[in-house]
Amino acid sequence: MKKLLLLCIIALITLTDFAIGKKITNSKIKMLNGEYAKLYDFNKDGLAIINFWTTWWAFCERQLAYIDQLNTHFKDYGLNILAVNTNKPNILNLVRPYINKRKYKFQVAVDPRGELAKKFNVKATPALFIIDRNGTIIHKSAGYESGMEYTYLEKILDYYQSEDIDVEKFEYDKSQIEKYRDSEIRFDF
Repeated sequence: MKKLLLLCIIALITLTDFAIGKKITNSKIKMLNGEYAKLYDFNKDGLAIINFWTTWWAFCERQLAYIDQLNTHFKDYGLNILAVNTNKPNILNLVRPYINKRKYKFQVAVDPRGELAKKFNVKATPALFIIDRNGTIIHKSAGYESGMEYTYLEKILDYYQSEDIDVEKFEYDKSQIEKYRDSEIRFDF
């Protein structure tokens, strides 16, 4: 019986996400344009999404296409998106052309040595964090699969409702994501 109880406790600890409810640190991050910013710059107007991604993983590409739609729709309600690229230093030069080709309008930072990713305990990409105005992580997801978009949207809408902010209905354009459905892994390194 004690062994079973111990196994249950270990399983609970393993499956529990300790990031939810934690405050982010005001870490300095290098932006794609070469300037530096602080993480608190991104949630000062309200909600922030911090997304860790790579240029070579198709699931990152799909998720970025979706969060670009969120950015376009919710930016006037205070949503800020920071997409943190985690490419290794030898392929960091792929980030700017990648973003420009897709015409993404959110902020992009680079973390080639994974320093910020370590602070967020990111083990794999994509990894997405939703952070409230107070700097508290209210949602974390690792990986990406079809349907996760609705979870992100639900968390965002719940936040705006809790802040008594009326938002216009979000129209999710699946075609923007589906064009990446058959993407392959691109090994650029």
